[in-house]
Amino acid sequence: MNLEERTNQLFLELVNNPQISSSVLCKKFELTRGQLNYALKKINDSLQEQQLASIKRTKTGHFIVSGEILSTFKGVDREPSRSTYSFSSKERIELIQLRILSKEDYLSLNHFIDELKVSRNTILRDLKEAAQGIKKYDVALKYTRKNGYFIKGDEWNKRKLLANLLTNLAELYHGNELIIRFGNIDREMVATVKKRVALVEEDLNVQFTDERIKILPLLIILIIRRAQKGKLITYHFQINDLELADTKEYQAADRVIWDSEGLPENERIYLTMLLLTTNLSRADMLSANEIDHMRTVLEAVIENFEKIAGINLEKKEKLLDRLLVHMRPAYYRIKFHLNLQTKFYQENKNENLFSLFYLVKEASDPLEHYFGQAIPDPELFFISLFIGSHIVENSDIVPHESRKKAIIVCPNGVSMAILLENTLKNLLPEVDFVTTMSVREFYQNSHKVDFIFSAVPLETKMKVFVVNNYLSDEEKKNLRGRFLQSASLLQTRSVTPDSILSITKKYADIKDEDGLYKALFSLFTPKETKILEKKRPHLIDLLDESMIHLFEEEEDWSCVLSQLAKPLKRNNIITDKYLVELKKEMPKLPDYIILRNKIALPHTIPEAGALSVGVSLGIVKKGIISETGKKIYTVILLGSNDKEEHIDLIFELMSLAGSTMIAEIEQARSVIEIRDLLKKFSEAYWRQ
Repeated sequence: MNLEERTNQLFLELVNNPQISSSVLCKKFELTRGQLNYALKKINDSLQEQQLASIKRTKTGHFIVSGEILSTFKGVDREPSRSTYSFSSKERIELIQLRILSKEDYLSLNHFIDELKVSRNTILRDLKEAAQGIKKYDVALKYTRKNGYFIKGDEWNKRKLLANLLTNLAELYHGNELIIRFGNIDREMVATVKKRVALVEEDLNVQFTDERIKILPLLIILIIRRAQKGKLITYHFQINDLELADTKEYQAADRVIWDSEGLPENERIYLTMLLLTTNLSRADMLSANEIDHMRTVLEAVIENFEKIAGINLEKKEKLLDRLLVHMRPAYYRIKFHLNLQTKFYQENKNENLFSLFYLVKEASDPLEHYFGQAIPDPELFFISLFIGSHIVENSDIVPHESRKKAIIVCPNGVSMAILLENTLKNLLPEVDFVTTMSVREFYQNSHKVDFIFSAVPLETKMKVFVVNNYLSDEEKKNLRGRFLQSASLLQTRSVTPDSILSITKKYADIKDEDGLYKALFSLFTPKETKILEKKRPHLIDLLDESMIHLFEEEEDWSCVLSQLAKPLKRNNIITDKYLVELKKEMPKLPDYIILRNKIALPHTIPEAGALSVGVSLGIVKKGIISETGKKIYTVILLGSNDKEEHIDLIFELMSLAGSTMIAEIEQARSVIEIRDLLKKFSEAYWRQ
């Protein structure tokens, strides 16, 4: 039979053991179902050429081998012989393409003749077909006396061709052996990379498919070889690798390529993406057009946020620009399911910040549609930090001239910078943090500030505090002490957490020294921003019994709005025009004003007729149906001409909507009972 060796071995197994099943045959020869089908077709084609009956496969996975075949071939030697190895035209073409893409030295016609054991004319014909076959990748097969055979074109397209070649060749019997042989790949290196890929599976608790695990180590080795020879992709991912470094997937992937020397940052990002995605495509990359598209999506998120929160953000273009910079690495994290380490996200939990987080979550529908999936909470948390910081920056806070000014230098991307900024603002409320910047930006400009807080050492005569991106409680304590001493803000006889603790230890037994210090530290550290202060009116302050209404019967949306508007108009909080504009804007209960699927918060812009800040609350016992069919029992009508007081109320209402107390309030039978429950909630909320 004129069959290549690997297929011949399979054929002889069927002849000598015709009772063998498909599954056993696949297991014995390490074949996939597709590989078995391919080999069986080649066997039958060869049998037909010899005018012999085909081997048939039954529905139960067994084979029917004719007596004529058994008598002709039974007992033939089954040991493979490399000298009789013969390839089909298609296989030769793919092996030629692989040989060229993986070459380390000059390749001539004679190399192919010698390696494939065919004539000069056959190789010339194969080269012609190989050149034709790769045109669909927008690359070309070329030859020069100086360089021999090579493939010309964009490196990204060449790697796509290489990946497809490995996939096709791996389907052949002993396909991986052929790839190793014609790709001139070191077997020990293959074993090493396989072990590392297995560790990635273990770290991420995932399992690559058998097909993928076969070719992935080989593909990684060949791509690293190309990159180290200067065959680099020219595409820019719009990020640096540090901006993905805080994902467990990136850290796991880095275990595979950590010792590959001479790899530029862009190549490391490419290999990380390749390792973590089933099929890396340019369509998944962040192009200039995609950035424009994402900008439009972020504009829609901000617009939603303004609607839900009932405020008009100032300097939205500045916020949009900052969000867009942050979303470049976030784009890859979300698209390829790279999970941010949640340690620092958990450490920065704060009741008010998380209320803002839930507002952002309510506004994030455009992002979910854009990515086609839910946005992970840590990503929304970062977006909340940006929006919260923007609101604070644009609040009417005039810094005192004597206050110290500082900048933050962080080389780890804008997301890490804003997280560090949030930590430092909490820790050092005495300081006006002017801006955050990269190391390069720091050296490019002069800075009129008193202090610099940097995640890396800097060469400057200015006072620099080198800090970790993430500060432990002990590090925060030490940093605050060092700063106050350096800033001459700490007098020798001043009252500090440390001095109180020192005196207390002399005269009393302390059961929990760390806990006491934290409590004292918290007492001596005022909140850093107006957005997080608790000095404005609380919800309970605005809701006396006259502002609460029980709707026992079925009511429509318009009637509820009219009834809740009455006490607000009576107290000169809104005008008649405000109610008219509100009904015009929302003739039905819209989903975007529903907080955490529990509380409807109708409100509109101050210009519509808001004279002050106030709310009225209604409990609709039979519920009101929203535009999308949700049944809502709690409606709070808000009028506000002060966005700062208004934001505090939103935070408190978001917390109420997420608490178990809301169910008790909706079950209450009287206005007095409702107010008592609200008072209980408010006391617990502001005590935190």
